[in-house]
Amino acid sequence: MQENADPTPAVESGNGAAPDKITLDELDAAIIRHLQQDGRRTYRDIGRALDVSEGTVRFRYRRLTESGALRIVAIADPFRLGYRVLAFILLRIEPGAHQRIIETLVPWPEVTYVSTCVGHADLYLQVVCRDEEDLLELVTNKIPGIGGITYSETFTELKIHKISYNYPSAPG
Repeated sequence: MQENADPTPAVESGNGAAPDKITLDELDAAIIRHLQQDGRRTYRDIGRALDVSEGTVRFRYRRLTESGALRIVAIADPFRLGYRVLAFILLRIEPGAHQRIIETLVPWPEVTYVSTCVGHADLYLQVVCRDEEDLLELVTNKIPGIGGITYSETFTELKIHKISYNYPSAPG
């Protein structure tokens, strides 16, 4: 969800399709807060907590998900799933190669996050690997084999202390 200083921010879909603009009001924000605490919470429970009907919550939920403002996902700890290496990779890209490199990296199963940056790097990646050998193969062969990358820097994560996607309300 993208937010700005306006308490009823416009949200654009991040699904690659033409952006759907919707305005979030306080009820939308409250529904989102409830779902951030428990993504499996029922429409009925949310409606009771917010003193609105189950149908209202269902309608708002559908509008939020169809617009791309809200997506319900499970957050798994990669270390508990058997991966031994979680790493962050910063890449600097040659001019004109940015989109091609993104399109190459996004389908890779070990790449779990890709974002465009400004500053020290052009792309930020999060990757999960079975072990250090897989990470070594990724950073010494697979990523350089894409071409168009002028610099990379890799950081490995030793322990996750917090995973949260509960975004605070926009300043009012």
